[in-house]
Amino acid sequence: MGDSYSTGEVNNQAPKPDGVNTVCLSRENIEKLEVRGYNDPTRGQITWKTVFSSDRMPTDWLTTGIATSGGHLGPHRHWQAETYYIISGEGIVNVDMIEHKVKAGSHVFIPGNAEHSVRNESLVQDLVWYYCFATDNFANVKYHFSNDASIA
Repeated sequence: MGDSYSTGEVNNQAPKPDGVNTVCLSRENIEKLEVRGYNDPTRGQITWKTVFSSDRMPTDWLTTGIATSGGHLGPHRHWQAETYYIISGEGIVNVDMIEHKVKAGSHVFIPGNAEHSVRNESLVQDLVWYYCFATDNFANVKYHFSNDASIA
């Protein structure tokens, strides 16, 4: 079989010439990833784990992760296109002032530079989604929050 990472351990195989390899992480390895987040009125109440990003894995072209919110992710934009796949919960994804109801199994495409936000509609269950950016490194994603006075 080809070059790969499995379970997130260091790859013993020689890297491909471009330094990119197949990566397969177990649920246990994903659970160990660093949790980051916001807890403020402008940016929202959200946590996320970046799963694939070229700064931590030998991957390219895409950055992926899992986000969780019991509240909202504030209106923002970034130049990269993004997709959301809803894992669990129910909510609203607003893209350029159009609200889209989402629930487990919903998939949303967000064009680059479109203003978007997420709102959990449940009082008892977090909204959990898989995200994917069209860039190889999460550091390339520069969030511009619409209501953030510090960037106005």
